[in-house]
Amino acid sequence: MAKITKSKPRRRSEPASGSKGKIWTFPKYTLEEAVTLAQAIEEKNAGNPFPVKDLARAVGKQPDWRFLDLVRAGNLYGLLSGTGATAKISLEKLGQDIVAPSSPSQRATALWEAFRHVEDFKQVEDFYGDKTIPEDEYFLNTLTREFNIPKDRVDRFAEVFLKNMSYLKPFSSRGRTSAEVRSATTADAGSAADASVPRQREFLDTCFVMMPFGEWPDRYYKEIYAPAVKAAGFEPIRADELFHTGSVVEQIWEQIEKAKVLLADLSGRNPNVFYELGLAHAARKPVVFTASNVEDVPFDLRHLRVIPYEIRDPNWGDKLRQHLTDYLRNAVKVPAKSIPHPFRRLREEEEEDDEAKG
Repeated sequence: MAKITKSKPRRRSEPASGSKGKIWTFPKYTLEEAVTLAQAIEEKNAGNPFPVKDLARAVGKQPDWRFLDLVRAGNLYGLLSGTGATAKISLEKLGQDIVAPSSPSQRATALWEAFRHVEDFKQVEDFYGDKTIPEDEYFLNTLTREFNIPKDRVDRFAEVFLKNMSYLKPFSSRGRTSAEVRSATTADAGSAADASVPRQREFLDTCFVMMPFGEWPDRYYKEIYAPAVKAAGFEPIRADELFHTGSVVEQIWEQIEKAKVLLADLSGRNPNVFYELGLAHAARKPVVFTASNVEDVPFDLRHLRVIPYEIRDPNWGDKLRQHLTDYLRNAVKVPAKSIPHPFRRLREEEEEDDEAKG
């Protein structure tokens, strides 16, 4: 991708002081959050305009002022058109290129274009260029002094901006060092790579993979599990790929909540895997199980989707890969079959409540 020419930071005539009554010039929500609305329009209404109330129900939210702020974020990113409590929300071309692209590169390009569709974000990204963006008071001071972001909004700006950059980075080589690009390419090829460097991301929906770590499990993940997840149309994510500051458990919970479906290898009854599995069930998420020994699967879970594999079978890897792809696709189509009954009932009650409120 061609290098973007830096432009001088925008300076306004008025100081960045109070912003009461002023229109927000940047989204209050991240691009990742706004994309969920574009996905809902494409997947649940065949890309046709959605009344605000119906769109809110489709993403499991109430059509209140917070949701209207999310809709406006979709407008600011150029994904959607239409705002207000009585509007019909339409999918714009940029949104279509993200949720229904012709190729991974088209999605990556459209995501960056959506981010830079917000003039404030574009100016700040151009200003920093290849330099590391500080996550401290110096960044906030720069935003206020150089870009006149109001002081009472600067924290929100920094939070959304940095989350956007973190979200976008895996989708393309932009924002990565040469070493990171080489490592990510190596990882895509199935060879050893730096686990702290994300692979080139292709898909919007994720599948969180819960499994032990080690020489052989790591090899299974790269050669069997990750390709199977991608073949099902999801982006694979594993706990050891989460290298950020802060609580590891919080980051795992965040990824579980975001995941469309999860995959758990229960071989060896690894305690970390079972802990993550408990979090997944608490989140009412569909999970596909696999194990080299069916005895490793708790009796109470054997009625769910379980794929046993036998490594003594010469073709076990190919068989497991295909079964995983099929089961993951089916788990999304019929999630109830992959959620234990008590948690499934809670999920159904939540959906019923949403429909009643809608």
